[in-house]
Amino acid sequence: MHRIATFALSLAFAAATPPAAAAEAAATRSNAVETVGVYSNVRIGHSEDPHAYGYDVELYRHNGALFGLFYSSQGLAGDTPRGRLQDVRFDAASGKLSFRAKLTVGREYSKDSGDDGRPSRDLFEFDGRLSAKSLAGTVLHRSGYRPQEVDERETVKLKLDPQRTRDAREFAPASRAAWEAEPVPNGPEW
Repeated sequence: MHRIATFALSLAFAAATPPAAAAEAAATRSNAVETVGVYSNVRIGHSEDPHAYGYDVELYRHNGALFGLFYSSQGLAGDTPRGRLQDVRFDAASGKLSFRAKLTVGREYSKDSGDDGRPSRDLFEFDGRLSAKSLAGTVLHRSGYRPQEVDERETVKLKLDPQRTRDAREFAPASRAAWEAEPVPNGPEW
């Protein structure tokens, strides 16, 4: 009789464990960072010193909120200036997406900078729509030294880059908090 009771208790315990494990797995999945995609319109010249021009946006989702990086290529390929997305607003139903990003893409020389110049303060603002295959809209480029003035306005269409998206998925951050704690290589100097 004791063996039967022990066996019944073991069955009851085993039956109770999978839902708890499933709930824990579901909680882990809901807290996991999802790679949305890497979108790009960067063009690379084929010269001895290849130059790259255009933008990249690397997007992740955590607990329903989007976050990521904005890249601006404006010269030699490699070591692309980048900055974290800020003030991200996303409407999943319509795909409407807007954000800002601070970068330092070079040095600024002006009457205020002195002879040696100073690190540029580049402020980019995006307003457009996100779909499964593209990110399209308008990019405004302002100087952080003169934020009231628009230096450039450009209509862009960045296409999903499947290979870079797979790479981003493989190296996705463990959490948004951990990602925000890491320094941004080639990030803004302001």
